[in-house]
Amino acid sequence: MHDRGANHHLQQIPLTVSPALQLPVAVTLPYSYQSPLPLRLPPSSSVSITSPSGNVSQTPAEVVHSCHVLLSHLQAQRAAAESAVADWEGGIAERELMEKRRVAPGYLDTGIQILEPTRKNQESLMDQVSGEDKAKDAEVGEELDRVFGKMGV
Repeated sequence: MHDRGANHHLQQIPLTVSPALQLPVAVTLPYSYQSPLPLRLPPSSSVSITSPSGNVSQTPAEVVHSCHVLLSHLQAQRAAAESAVADWEGGIAERELMEKRRVAPGYLDTGIQILEPTRKNQESLMDQVSGEDKAKDAEVGEELDRVFGKMGV
């Protein structure tokens, strides 16, 4: 049932035959045809291989060696390229870090991610105030001693 629908749609497509195009036709062999067998085996793989132009002649071992050399060269180039990309990305990250340090110095060096003002505890604040009061009192006492003279108590 599927073939009918496919043929129906294909029959609706117009075909144009080009006079320059010749479609292949099946070849019919005579019943008396016999395929000739090769008289000898193909050449050994240790014999050198010559290119069709005749300019280059290599043994299979040389071809395998040149493939290994090419592979190692490609791996070295890939490692160098990956290293160059890593250096480039590292440079970008370093420049971004330097820009951030320029904008907020000390922020990235401390490891503290939220900056808060530090508060002194109440005791040290009170000691500081009382220390200032004692110093002022001593100055006032020295000034009175200077003006009125020392009084023996």
